[in-house]
Amino acid sequence: MTKQKLFNKLKSKGIFWSYSKDITLKNIGDKIFIEYILKYGDFDDIALAFKLYDKEFIKKVWQEKLVGDKRFIKLNVMLARVFFDMNVESSYFKGLESARDKKLRLFASQN
Repeated sequence: MTKQKLFNKLKSKGIFWSYSKDITLKNIGDKIFIEYILKYGDFDDIALAFKLYDKEFIKKVWQEKLVGDKRFIKLNVMLARVFFDMNVESSYFKGLESARDKKLRLFASQN
């Protein structure tokens, strides 16, 4: 399967719900595509992403976008153990602060 076919499959499932219906793979770019695969794709979609993209690129996106997000602790544990060969527990992710957390705290402190 190609990146475009995977994108079309995920788009038809509604994974890119926050974007225009006319969104294309070229418009969103590889980083957002990987982020959405990791967040909302099924196991097979994620496994396919690892065949289509470099593991280090996927890991970088994962670290930037998901690792510190406490909403995705269970997903992060699975990704770490299965795809990144890390021996970690959920407590590892609970102690990390995300950019999202920082923005929310900053916003809250201004009001």
